[in-house]
Amino acid sequence: MARPKEHKPETILAAACSLFHQEGVGVSTARIAKEAGVSNGTLFNYFPTKQALIDTLYVSIKSDLGQAVGALDSDQSIEQRMRQVWDRWIGWSQANPKDHHVARLLHGARLASEQAQVEGMAALQAATDLLNAAFADGVLVDLPLDYLAGLIEQQLDQAVLAQLSGRQVDIAFAVLWNGISSPSKQTTNPPKRVPE
Repeated sequence: MARPKEHKPETILAAACSLFHQEGVGVSTARIAKEAGVSNGTLFNYFPTKQALIDTLYVSIKSDLGQAVGALDSDQSIEQRMRQVWDRWIGWSQANPKDHHVARLLHGARLASEQAQVEGMAALQAATDLLNAAFADGVLVDLPLDYLAGLIEQQLDQAVLAQLSGRQVDIAFAVLWNGISSPSKQTTNPPKRVPE
């Protein structure tokens, strides 16, 4: 007797990501199951609710981005490490436009639960730690940290959506850095990409 085919949750997540990207999050779980080649019951074995599916997908995408950002070189200045985050985030987003779009959709529409957003931020721990250190050291302007984090993410998203070229990415980073850093920490020339 042949064993039943095993369906991995990754197949369901990939189908959900594709459909959310194409049609938005109003897609039914039945449609997602069909796209994944599984029954509705199988989908619900892995994800008991659509919210659980959305949250898992959101955390999965943020975890992938977090791996792309990776560890930062602690021997470099805060500005240089911020530039590492900038380059790696944009590089990942350009290489994964569907995932980038869906993460923005789920976050922007507040469809990912608060817990999923916390887990998503934890996946980006290196970037979060850098921002906290910059704030604690007085490197950043005196604005709430949540506001600055949101501003940085918006600027990153805008750089990706605008499909900026290499030189434009340099200029955009300089605009961001000079906008969020204390006047004594600002640079007059756009910093060059930090070697990996």
